This record gives sequence, C-alpha cells and structure tokens, in this order.
Amino acid sequence: GVGYLTKAHGASSDNILKVTLVTEDGKVHMCSREQEPDLFFAVRGAAPNLGVVTEIKVQAYMHPDAFCTLCAWQLTKENMQRVFDWANQSAVLENPNITPYIALIPSPDLQAHLVALHLVCVGPTEDDKHVRALIAQIEGTGEMVLLPPSRVSWEVPQTIFDDSFPSQYWYAGQTYYPGNVAIPPDSLNDCREAYSSLSFGPVIPFVIYEQRGSKSARYHHFPSDHCAQPRFDQRWECYIFSGCAEKSASDDARTIGRSLKNAVLKSGDAAAGGRVHFTTDEPSRIEFYYGSNSEPIRKVVAKYDPYGIFASANGMSF
Repeated sequence: GVGYLTKAHGASSDNILKVTLVTEDGKVHMCSREQEPDLFFAVRGAAPNLGVVTEIKVQAYMHPDAFCTLCAWQLTKENMQRVFDWANQSAVLENPNITPYIALIPSPDLQAHLVALHLVCVGPTEDDKHVRALIAQIEGTGEMVLLPPSRVSWEVPQTIFDDSFPSQYWYAGQTYYPGNVAIPPDSLNDCREAYSSLSFGPVIPFVIYEQRGSKSARYHHFPSDHCAQPRFDQRWECYIFSGCAEKSASDDARTIGRSLKNAVLKSGDAAAGGRVHFTTDEPSRIEFYYGSNSEPIRKVVAKYDPYGIFASANGMSF
C-alpha cells in the first residue's frame, strides 16, 4: 500500500509489525520479522494469499488533516514539463510530508485533455504558509482550480481521483522509473501525445504519476527483498487506468489502456512492472510483477500452501 504517507513512513507493508493467519492445514501462524520471517516476507507487499488472516498489528502515526489542492491546465508539452519540473525541485522532492500526484485527466465536461496537480501535505499546520508559497510558483495562464488549497479531512485526498473512475470494467497498468531520476522528457511527451489523441466516452482513461521521493525518503530505506513486492529505487510510479461502465466497451478500455502503457514505455527508460488486469500481456506475469522475489515467494507458497488453495494475487496463480 502506497500513498501520501509513503515518503514519510514507507509503504503500508513496511509498517506491519505482526500477522496472524490460518494456513490450509488449519495451523495458526503468528509471523513477524523475528518469527517465521519467510512467511512474514511473503504475505506483505501486494503478496499472494497464503491463508486466512485473522489479525494484523500495525504501526500507527499521528498527523493533522491533510493540506491539499487540485489544479489543472490544458495538456500541452510546456505545461506538462513545467509541472514535473516543479515537482522535482528539492523543496518538494526532499520534503517527506509533501506528495505530488501529476495526472492526465479529462475536463469535467469531457471536452478537453488536462494535466492536473494533486498536492497533498501531511505536515503540521505551521507548514501551510510554506506550501502555499510553493503552489504559487506554478500558478499560470489557463489554470483551473478544482480544489482550493486548504486543510481537508483524511478521506478527501484518497478519493479526488478515485471517485472519477468508472467502477465496472477497467484496465490497470503500473510502471516504475528506476534509479531515482527525473522522468525523461521524451517519455513524458510520448505519454502526452498518446493521451491527447484519445476521445472520452464511453471509455475514460487516466494516467497518474505518483512521487516516491528522493533516496532520503523513508520508502527507500527498505531493501528490495523486505517484502513480496520489490523496490525499484524509483522517484516516480506511473499508474494507467482505463475504464468504462458498460461491458460492451470493456475491450476498448483494455485496448486504450495497453496503448497508453506502451506509450509510457516507448522511450525505453522505464522499467515495466506492476499489475495488469484482464490481460496476459507479459510472458510471465509473476516474474513481471515480483522480479527477483518471484522464486523466494514460490518456495514459501510450496511450504505453506502446497495444494494452492489460497495462493493467488492480482489474478495470478502460483
């Protein structure tokens, strides 16, 4: 699990302290870093199911309501690069309490293509003035303010984009940019051109880039084999969503989703990874998703779920 607390505290899987689950043979396992660490590794991080989880102990943190804004501009090459340049400056990148999401989205009337910035700050209220000053740096011609800068309740940041997704039939792809570097301009432009060529309705596509922070961010303090899903030392992750409300358009949703994913990967500077629903695009989806952790996970599955009763994840069977 990743989100706007990731830069400050790591992923959700990094903050799981103990898991109690019942495996297929009826045995109860209480696993942690010290107790049955192989099982603890395999059940965290977009992991395969290995039994029935009955209890999870997690690390909790105190934070005030989030300070958020959502603004958008016409999707041009200049606007897209300008927003990414802003997000890559050290004042944003190095701040563990600030997470920018940069998204390619349709306008509310579905007539225009926009590049949007959803900024979430989980720092103390005394940081608000500083964050407002950062936001002021990118205010420009044609800006559409969809959520004015303000403190909002915790459920708002998570749903700003989610509420717009068609909920029935959809394609999802995920791509990492390894090496903790800025996304190459050619890759951004490939994605922008592909998205700009699309019309909206009945399929609604979104492309969302989520910042993971510099190497100093807490997310990067954990090794790649810390949990099931490996780390790619990425500064950005790119999520592609293409959905529709009617089954009759589901094939179109998948076709559009694949085309956007191919555009993101076109420059060759991105490493493919992540979940791909409703498709067998990759020769081996398990290796594609879990990388070097695939074989250790298979060994844990063979040990705790030899009959394969539970072992599946994101539509993949082990």
